[in-house]
Order: sequence, then C-alpha cells, then structure tokens
Amino acid sequence: MTNTNLSGNEETSYAPAVGAEQLRRAHALLSKYKAGKAALEQRILENERWYKLRHWDCMRRGTSEVEPASAWLFNCIANKHASAMDSMPAPCVLPREESDRDEAKMLSAIIPVILAQNDFEQVYSDAWDHKCRFGTAVYGVFWDSSKLSGLGDIAVRDIDILSLYWEPGVRDIQDSQNVFSVQLTDTDLLLDTYPFLEGKLSGAARDFASYVSDEAVDLSEKTAVIDWYYKKRQGGRTVLHYCKFAGDCVIYATENDPLFALRGLYDHAMYPFIFDALFPTPGTPAGFGYIDIGKNCQSYIDRGGQAVMKNLLANAAPRILVSDDSVINEQEYCDLSVDVVHAAGALTDNTVRPLPRSSLDSVYITALRDKVDELKETTGNRDVSTGGTSSGVTAASAIAAMQEAGSKLDRDSCKASYRAFRRICLMIVELIRQFYSVS
Repeated sequence: MTNTNLSGNEETSYAPAVGAEQLRRAHALLSKYKAGKAALEQRILENERWYKLRHWDCMRRGTSEVEPASAWLFNCIANKHASAMDSMPAPCVLPREESDRDEAKMLSAIIPVILAQNDFEQVYSDAWDHKCRFGTAVYGVFWDSSKLSGLGDIAVRDIDILSLYWEPGVRDIQDSQNVFSVQLTDTDLLLDTYPFLEGKLSGAARDFASYVSDEAVDLSEKTAVIDWYYKKRQGGRTVLHYCKFAGDCVIYATENDPLFALRGLYDHAMYPFIFDALFPTPGTPAGFGYIDIGKNCQSYIDRGGQAVMKNLLANAAPRILVSDDSVINEQEYCDLSVDVVHAAGALTDNTVRPLPRSSLDSVYITALRDKVDELKETTGNRDVSTGGTSSGVTAASAIAAMQEAGSKLDRDSCKASYRAFRRICLMIVELIRQFYSVS
C-alpha cells in the first residue's frame, strides 16, 4: 500500500500504521466526544441567536404582535470587545540569562512579523468576539506547508469552537487523549487536491453543529474533512501524531510517513489549540460568557418592554364598542381623513361607547429600569466604564477614579487573554525551532 503526503503525491510503498481499523476507532471516538459536547453546542447556538437580537425565538411561548428586542446585552458585548481591542497585547521576548540576550532580541523582531503576516489583529478581534459571546476563544498555531509558495510558514488562526471535539471531562485540552477538528470542504475542491479520493467520498454524512445562517447553505456538495490529533508514548516520551481523513479514507497520517513516524507532527508534542475562557468552569476547557450571565435579565427587560409597548399601543389608538344595531357609519368613523361622520339615527351610550383607557403604574417602569441597571451591574458594563458618569459627579479627578475602578473587570479578562497570548508566542517559538533554518 502506498503512503500519501499532504500534497497528494505518492511515496514509497510500505505497510501503513493508520488504516481502516484505526479510522473506525477514530469515528467511534468522535461520536463519543460529540455526544459529550452536545450541551455546550446547544448553548453556543442559543447564544448566537441572543447576539443577533433574535432571542424571542428562545423566549416565545405563543404568537404575539409585539416583540421588542432591546440591545442592552449587545451593548455590553460591544463595549467588552472594544476594551479588549484597546488592550491588545504585543510580543516582547526577554532573556532568562545573559547568553539568551541575542536570541531574545532576534525573536522580539521575528515574532511580530509572523503575527503581522497572519493579520493577528483580526484574529484577536474574532477570538474576542467569540470569547464574549460564547465564553471561549480558541487560537490555532500551525505549520502551514502551503504558505510562501510551498516554502511553508507559521499560521495563527481563530478557531471556531463548534469545529473542535475533545475528551469529555478534561480541564486542559492538552490532557485529552484525542482532539478532532472538523471542516466541511467542497467535494470538487477536495478531489482536485487529492485525486485518489475519487469514488470514495459520500458527502457530509455526519450531522455536525452549525450556526443558523441568513443564507441558504447547501451542504449536499460538501464533505466533512477531519483532522485527528492524538498523543502516543514512544521511546519514553510523548509524541503528537496527526491523521487527516474523509469518510473511511486516510488522506495523510504522520505514522504512515517515515519522516514523522517516530518524531510526530510537532516536536513540542502539544495540540496546536490554545483555549482562552472568559469565565472558566470545571471539567471542561470551555467557559461561559456575558450572554450566559445576562440573557435571563435581558429576557425580563424585553418581556417588560413588551408589556409596556402593548399598553402604549392599546392606549395610543382609540377603540370603541359598537352594538350590532348601531346607526354610526363605521367606515367613515375609521377613516381619519373624513371630517364628518354620518349616523342614520340618534346616538346613545348604549349604541356607541369608547373603551376605557388604563394607564400603566409608574412602579412597572421603575422595575423595568431596575432590570436594565441590574444587567449593567452583573456584566460589569456600568456607565462609568463606558464613558458616562453618575448623577452629581462633575470633578474630573472623581470621574477618572470611577472609570479606573469600573474597568477592573475588563483588565482581569484581558490578563487571561495575555496568558493565552503568551502560550501562542511560546508555540510560535517552538515551531521556529523545528521548521526555520538559518539560511
């Protein structure tokens, strides 16, 4: 049997270590991991609807005319994202000892270039968007052999957490026995890249979670391509192996490649995924975000707003009771452009009567405002942290002090992203060590 590398070319014939039996095991593991992640996926998809102000799909109990969707929770996410972008990290490599000074200076010049080539500002922005909405940002740091016209270079990407599957119950992604990354790829493009798959693909047979899109997405011409990362003990050390497959066909496997069979994919032996959780939870590398905190309060705000709007509409448009034997011309009465309304006889209170209007008590408006303030407090999105001030505060020093104190939650979450950024830089250094050459 012939081995095939990532470019699709055939290499020396020998017995492969990864074949049909190993893929059957991989499919079984993926199904198990997918079942363990079902609740997280459901929460992420629901949070996406809340982010798009379509949360009435989650709250609706019946048909209703009035469904106000206020953007208080969206405003919180937008402000948190803006604060994160104001505090975007930059790499600075420091020497651990005197002999490291030259290497640290060199890496301090190389890493920013690598990040700039990967448009890391956009990657960081997308990751923080996911962090605020879903509670978890995931970065991927890979060696991409297709970059620079086949010369290869480091790739840093924002990873959709819906595409990743790991062992249920682990806190650190590096402790998982296996990690799967699933991407839907155009079948035609896949066959052009790997011609040996012709006649062996049956499309996207698996049901993977996906976001609700405004566009009609046709998945019939796509195939699920799975990147399988797994760790093995070889020669007294942990080795990271990799297998890319579609359906029951191996596209590439490091164990089938004599260049990587003993060495593994990356010398650092780590999964190339870095999780940055906003509010961590035990037993999973994923956390929860501001939508999870604020959506209950937001639902009461919108339900209260719904009641207020119903009252407003009921009282803004006058309504009358008309008996069946009324002499009034209803067509003329309902036409506001008609100055004279005719009646065929005498009008009495028994034939035409306006419906009484009921004004909304101020306590309900106060309760609604209290819910808005509660949402601001619980999400750390108070007025002072967004540039506003409390009533009566006019001194510049007092305003500055309040804004400094009001931004401590933002600084705390940004520090967590700095720790994730440090791991990104360390992984970049390891890939430089493995793949870069002096010439």
